[in-house]
Amino acid sequence: MTFTAFAWKNLVRRPVRTALTAGGVALAVAVSVSLGGFNLGYKRAIAGSIEQLGFQVMVMAKGCPYEAATMMLKGGTGLLYLPEDAHAKIKNDPDIEAITPIFIGIAEKQGSSIDDAPSAASWTILSGVDEVSFRVMKPWLTFKQGPGYDGGRWFSADATNEVVMGFEAAEYEQRKVGDVLYASITPNGKTVPVMHAFRVIGVLERSGSQDDGTVFLPLKTAQQIFGREGQLTIIGIKLREFNGIRMREFEGRWMSIPEVQVVSLEQVKGALVSLVGTAQTMVAAVAVIAVIVAVIGVINAILMSVYERMGEIGIMKAVGATRIQIFRLIWTETLLICLAGAVVGCLLAAMGAGATDAALRHLLNIGVTQGLVRITPGLLGAAVSGSVMLGLLAGIWPARRAAELHPVEAIRANE
Repeated sequence: MTFTAFAWKNLVRRPVRTALTAGGVALAVAVSVSLGGFNLGYKRAIAGSIEQLGFQVMVMAKGCPYEAATMMLKGGTGLLYLPEDAHAKIKNDPDIEAITPIFIGIAEKQGSSIDDAPSAASWTILSGVDEVSFRVMKPWLTFKQGPGYDGGRWFSADATNEVVMGFEAAEYEQRKVGDVLYASITPNGKTVPVMHAFRVIGVLERSGSQDDGTVFLPLKTAQQIFGREGQLTIIGIKLREFNGIRMREFEGRWMSIPEVQVVSLEQVKGALVSLVGTAQTMVAAVAVIAVIVAVIGVINAILMSVYERMGEIGIMKAVGATRIQIFRLIWTETLLICLAGAVVGCLLAAMGAGATDAALRHLLNIGVTQGLVRITPGLLGAAVSGSVMLGLLAGIWPARRAAELHPVEAIRANE
């Protein structure tokens, strides 16, 4: 019988204790892998979502960069607006490669959700865009094809009742080309909402960005129905050359416009990463505590096993087992517990990645569309390797205690 088989046989003699100890290791590994997946995924998710905005710089009403980012990534209430003439002043800046004005409003949809109950109401983001400049900024947007979707097109600038729906917005509302979308909008300064009926003239293919959940309509129409003619939510800008020097020069030229701020998406990304970093630190602290508790649990379980089997170990040494062989046996038992816990923990983390992502997304609420948790084979391999290393370290003390037992004293200890 090999050392591994012998060690495994010893472990299954105490199935409950072995399972609980391995469970502690599994929990620590699952938390650590989830944290590692979060580290791998969240920066990429934030960068990806920001890049899919299509521009590098935003001009918007004064506020903080984080508010600016979340507003663009997931919409929101309490929107601030800047005068539209800011767009006219800025658009001729020589450093600008492309520029697009955007108006964002929140509309209530009544009786149009999936359950279609009369009392059902939900909210959607209406984005008023200048079709020509918006398409230049986001050339990757294409229309969905197939039965019910063929013939999709962008609206004309003077259209008053036409909308283009993002992929997820159309799926949720179960709308196709030619259908009618109803939205209740309360104009600025009014208290009574007004019901509007829009004809869907196109559904966009999935882009994996915030555009999937947005309903687009002409800029002028959006400003009119929200009672905010002459106002914009943001101005998206792509510079010919984007670096720190050009950004500071551009910002310096246009910060003189009252109530306007210039925000680069690098600043936005930094603000979001900083925000996520706080949550990351908290989760890391929990992971470290879980690992420490797991290691202590392993040491305690193996020590108990050694003390319970002192007579058996004494007999083994009396019939010729060497100190090295006893040490290897106890060390192997520790290693097997940690290895089993690591495998189970990795499986738990991989299977629970979706739930972890949803929980983090709910906690952070930063509006990114890509996954926040990215568990890779390399990460799982590192977790298993780390668990094996910790198992080897945790097993040194119990294995040494067992190896140093005197045969006679060990046999008499259990009498």
